[in-house]
Amino acid sequence: MTAETFRKDKYLRAAGYNFYVWAAVNLLVTWPLWAALAGRPWPTLLALLFPIGLIAAAVVLVVQNDNRVEKMWGEPNAQPLVEAGAFWGPTLLIAFVLTVVLVVRGPAAYVQPVWLLLVGAAYLTWGIFGVREFRWFGATLIGAGTLAGLVVRPDQIPPGLPSREALVVWVVFMGVLWVPFGAYINRKYVHPSSAGSAN
Repeated sequence: MTAETFRKDKYLRAAGYNFYVWAAVNLLVTWPLWAALAGRPWPTLLALLFPIGLIAAAVVLVVQNDNRVEKMWGEPNAQPLVEAGAFWGPTLLIAFVLTVVLVVRGPAAYVQPVWLLLVGAAYLTWGIFGVREFRWFGATLIGAGTLAGLVVRPDQIPPGLPSREALVVWVVFMGVLWVPFGAYINRKYVHPSSAGSAN
């Protein structure tokens, strides 16, 4: 894929910047979970509203990132390379539904592995039909989700609490990793050293 094609795709063009945004969300969303593990659980309403507020703030920043790239490179093409919403929509819906089911029925410790697996599958799918780097990024998240799932020991975790080990995997693979990956995507496709760089 050429940098020009990437910059003209309405779903891809701000992806590098959006990795920074979602990295911050993915890290911050663990704050009440770490507090619960430390024996200082947040009030229920606050714990519910906090992730909703984070997601809302992220959506605002994502729109700003789209506008920022549009100012740099003009309007996107009417037809995207891949209709990414066709698989991201169902993926996120399933992830949210499973989160509710696991929190209500348990074990809640599998929430992080489920999200790693589903987000990884979405990026892997996107990569198959679009940016090749998304393939190995998605496969990495799927591997991390598998690892996170394997380290969960539900019999040793009180009901409603996350797995400390799975949270560490989450922080590394859904938070820390996203920052350098976003920088790589920005350098290669949004601000390439030569306009004709391709892969």
